[in-house]
Amino acid sequence: MVSRRILLVVLALGLLTGCTSAPGTSGPLPDGATLVDASADALRDLESVRFDFRVSSAIPGLSIRAVDGVARRSDGRYGYARGDADVQRHTDRAQYDFLLSGDRLRLTDRDGDQFEQAVPEQFVPARILDPEHGLYQLLTHATALQTETREELDDVTAYRVNGELSRKVVSQLVPGIQADVDVKFWVSEQQNRNLLRLWIQVPPRQKNEGSVMLELALSDHNRPVESMQD
Repeated sequence: MVSRRILLVVLALGLLTGCTSAPGTSGPLPDGATLVDASADALRDLESVRFDFRVSSAIPGLSIRAVDGVARRSDGRYGYARGDADVQRHTDRAQYDFLLSGDRLRLTDRDGDQFEQAVPEQFVPARILDPEHGLYQLLTHATALQTETREELDDVTAYRVNGELSRKVVSQLVPGIQADVDVKFWVSEQQNRNLLRLWIQVPPRQKNEGSVMLELALSDHNRPVESMQD
C-alpha cells in the first residue's frame, strides 16, 4: 500500500529545470525579507498551479521520490490534483498516475491496476494552498533571509533568497524532518512576486549519511485546471 503521505507531495504540490544563466549580482538586490513577504502575499491569491516535486534520497515517513502534476484548492472540501508519482516501496520503485477528486485518492499503476485510499485531510491541496497554511507558513516563518542573486529559471527572471526554517515549522509540511533546515526561495522579479521554486536541505541524521535535498517548482500560477473525467 502506498504511504498515505503521497498526498503531501501532491498538495504540496517538483523540480524546476536548472538555471539557464550565470548569476547576476551586479547592481543592488532587493531585501530578502521584503521579497519573501511579497511572495507570501501572492500565495493568498493562488487558486491553481502546476507543480513538480523531487526528493534526492529517503526521508523516514515519506515514500515519494518524485511527483508532478496540477492542483487547485477551490474544489470541494479537499481540492483537486492529478499527475504522476514515483514511489519508493522498500527496495523497489513504483510509478503511478494519481487523481485526487472529491473525497478519494485513486492510484493507477503502469499495468493499469487501480486502487483507492482515504484522503489524509492534513495534506490535501485545499490545505497546502490555503492562504494561512502549507507553503504560506514556510514563507512567513523563514528567518535570516538574504537575497543572494538574480538569475533565470526557464526564461523567467527570479531573485534567489537564502534563509532558515525551524524543524517545528517544516515538519508540519514534510514528515520525517528532525532538525532545522536551510531553505532557498526563488521569487519572481515581476511585481506579482510569485514563488517559482523552493529548495530545502535536510541535514544528515547520522555522520555517515549525506544531506537530503527537497525541491519544489511551481509554474502556471492561476492558470485554469480542468478536471479529468472518470
